[in-house]
Amino acid sequence: MILIRCLLTGDEDMANQKSEELIELIGLQRFYVESITNIMSETGKKWYDGEIGIAEEHMITNVMRKIIEINNHKIEVKGLIEGVAVICNPEGDDHTMSNLVLEGLLKIRKYKVVNIGGNWYMGEKTKATNTAIIDFTIESRPDIVFISVTIARYLFNAKLIAKELSKALPDTEVFLGGQGTQGIIAGELQEGIHLANKDTLNTLNHL
Repeated sequence: MILIRCLLTGDEDMANQKSEELIELIGLQRFYVESITNIMSETGKKWYDGEIGIAEEHMITNVMRKIIEINNHKIEVKGLIEGVAVICNPEGDDHTMSNLVLEGLLKIRKYKVVNIGGNWYMGEKTKATNTAIIDFTIESRPDIVFISVTIARYLFNAKLIAKELSKALPDTEVFLGGQGTQGIIAGELQEGIHLANKDTLNTLNHL
């Protein structure tokens, strides 16, 4: 793929151009779900195999993040919105790119999106972090909450956040998703908390 070659050489302008051409050809949704997934998987494999270093991996990730942000800003939500969605992640689990992709996919579906995902860290005060996430989300009165978990060791904390949100917002659908949720078994989550399908579109199409 020409886009990957542009990313590997650090040609940000050409990467933007090739992204635009690809989006014109297959649409933004497929670009987000298929192309970005393939690009990041191939980048991870090249790093694992020693073909590129961690600096190159970060460069590619940062350029792709910018491309996603640019395209998210282009999405126009016209007319009545479907609802309000909040995207977040537990402390320590920085899942920024996936959160941005999810933000775009929700905007395409006419949701107003509040994305508070990122590198939450408040020292040893995990409870303070949870409180900040929970309080902000409750104030936003969302119809849907997505809690993204990349690393399994942060799943316990994500469940605590989900439990408090489900209790405070009984009419809100709370979803847990991401690679860190793979160990969850059916029926493990309490009522009102849903496990997002590994096929992101399948989850979104059933909202």
